[in-house]
Amino acid sequence: MPRLKPRLGPLGLALTAWDIWRRLPPRQRKQILNIARKHGPRVAARVLRAAQSARAARSASRRR
Repeated sequence: MPRLKPRLGPLGLALTAWDIWRRLPPRQRKQILNIARKHGPRVAARVLRAAQSARAARSASRRR
């Protein structure tokens, strides 16, 4: 049976983001860039912390 909804992998996600980006008016593109510049470093730091804690939890559960 063929799959009706294809999985969204990294390439599909990138193509979808590019398609949405190109349809935005220049003013909205600028707004998104400004928001990303302001909040991007904080979001990236939280992602790194979450990944480190998940890695630590996984290694602690393996030691048992």
